[in-house]
Amino acid sequence: MIGQLHISLSFFLSYLIFYFLLYFGKIDSIILSFFVSFLSIIPDYDLKIFNWSNKQIIFLRKTKLKYLLFPYYLFLIFLNKIFKHRTTTHTIFVPIFFFIFGFYFQLFHIISLATFLHIIEDAFTVSGVKIFYPLSDFELKIPLINTRKHILEQKILSILFLLLTA
Repeated sequence: MIGQLHISLSFFLSYLIFYFLLYFGKIDSIILSFFVSFLSIIPDYDLKIFNWSNKQIIFLRKTKLKYLLFPYYLFLIFLNKIFKHRTTTHTIFVPIFFFIFGFYFQLFHIISLATFLHIIEDAFTVSGVKIFYPLSDFELKIPLINTRKHILEQKILSILFLLLTA
């Protein structure tokens, strides 16, 4: 799912939650939904970390610097394993973790909702999410959106969700 659709769909869904379920005022719901929407792309940073570490590993292998910088090389391999896309950051344990910390610092409740919405949104793609990773490789998948084929449709949907909120 493209980031633009994550942002607009998270804005729309969080607005519904704040305004209709939690009975916040309209302005408060809009402000909170704004934060949720932009925090909802946090789980996709796993892809950026994975790609960056992969480029570093390839460079170290080609230049033979992996022997000189062996601890750094091992750290990069560790990052590559941990931050494979739609695994560690796309598990139900991430929003639960943030929800628990929200009792100490309330901003984490917003981050919890943002990451939860992101995971649910990605479940509607053909790739799905490994919801219980690393305990299980079970994939939650409701394949409505092909992220590579439906780019235009995703952009149209993102505009539609923003218009529905207005």
